[in-house]
Amino acid sequence: MSTPRSLPPAGSDPATLDLADPLFWTDPQSILRAARERGPTARTSNGDLVLLRADDVEFAHSDPRFRNPGVENLERSGISDGPFYEWRKRSLAALEGDEHQQLRTWVSRLFTPRQVSRLREGFRGRADFLLEKAAREKEEIEIVYEYARALPLWAVCHFLGIPDEDREELASFLFGTEEAFTAALTPEIRARAEAAIVALYEYSQRLIERRLAHPGDDALSELVASRSEADGVSDENFLALIVNIFGGAVGSTSATIANSIHLLLSHPEQAELVRREPERIKPAIEECLRFAPPFRIGQRVVAESLEAFGHALRPGDGIFIWRAAANRDPTRFENPDTFDIERPPNPHISFGHGPHFCLGHALGRVQAQQAILALLTGHPEAALVTRDPERVPFTMDEKLTSLIVRL
Repeated sequence: MSTPRSLPPAGSDPATLDLADPLFWTDPQSILRAARERGPTARTSNGDLVLLRADDVEFAHSDPRFRNPGVENLERSGISDGPFYEWRKRSLAALEGDEHQQLRTWVSRLFTPRQVSRLREGFRGRADFLLEKAAREKEEIEIVYEYARALPLWAVCHFLGIPDEDREELASFLFGTEEAFTAALTPEIRARAEAAIVALYEYSQRLIERRLAHPGDDALSELVASRSEADGVSDENFLALIVNIFGGAVGSTSATIANSIHLLLSHPEQAELVRREPERIKPAIEECLRFAPPFRIGQRVVAESLEAFGHALRPGDGIFIWRAAANRDPTRFENPDTFDIERPPNPHISFGHGPHFCLGHALGRVQAQQAILALLTGHPEAALVTRDPERVPFTMDEKLTSLIVRL
C-alpha cells in the first residue's frame, strides 16, 4: 500500500498550533502558511498531528488505516450520552465500513440529475425574490442570515417537500445543532443542541408518517418509498439520516454562498467577468470553494501502526485534516494565495475525498452558482458595506458572522 510523498525538511521541527487561542481564528491562513513553510505537518498544543499538504490530506481521507473519530471528540469533552451524542453516533459522517457504505449507497438516489434540475428551477426565482424584496425595502441586505442561510433553508424544504409554514421552526432547530460543532462547547450550547435534536427527531418522525400516508413528488417521499430496499438500516439510523440531511443541506451551503459573495465583491474585476459572461460562474464558485472551504477541517484517527507523513503513527493517534491549508498548497496550486476565477485546473479538496466525499456537492454547487448569479446580474451595482467581516471562531466551518451588501 502506498504512502504519501511529503516528508518534513531535515532538521525542522513542526510548528505548534494553539486552537484554543482566539487570535488563531482571526487569521488562520497566515499562521497555517508559516507552519507549512516549516514542513508539511504541524502539531496542535494537545499533540495531535495536523496535515497541511493536499496529497497528505487526500491520503488520510481515503486510506483505510485511518478511521473516522465518530463521537470520540464528544467523549473527550465529557459527553457520552444524551440525544445529541446518540444522533452523532448514528450520523452518516460518523459511520465507517459496510454500515456507512450501505447507508450512503441507499441515500445517494436522492442526489440525481433530476432532483438537481428540479431544485435549480425554483431556486433562482427564490433568490431573485429575496434580493428584490430587500432592495425595495431598505436598499441593502444582510447576506449571512437574510440570503445565504434563507436560500438553502428554502431549498431543503422544497427538496424534501416540507411545508412553507414549518420553515422558521425548522431553522431554529438547525441553529441549535450547528452551535454544538465548536471547540468551545459550553453547557448552555450543549443544552440547546440537546433540545434541538429532540425537536428535529420528533419533527422528522411526523414527516415520515405523513409521507407514508400521503406520498408526494419530493425526495423524502422517494426515500420513504424505497425503505424496504435498505436492508439492515435501522429505524434509528433512518431518523438520524433525515436529521443529517437537514443540517448538511443548510450549514455548509450557506457558508459557501456568503463566502463567495464576499470574495467576488472584494475582487470587483472578477465579479464583472461573471456579470458579462455568466458561464464563468462555475469556475468562479470552484475558486471560492478553494479559497474559503465551508468545512475547512476534518479529523481522522489512526487505526493501525504505520509510518506516514514523516511520523511513526500509533493506533488512536488523532489527526487534523486541514482542507483550508491543503487548498493553498503551493505544490498543487500556482500562486495559491491569489484569488483567481480563471484558475485552470482547480483540484481543491473542499468537499472532502474518499468514502466520505460530500454526497450533496452537486446540490450545493448549483445553489451557490444561482445565488451569486442572481446578485451579480440582477443587481450590477451591488457592493460591500462590510469590508472586513468577522469570522465565527472555534468552528470547523468557515463562517462569517455578518455581511452587509448595498444593492
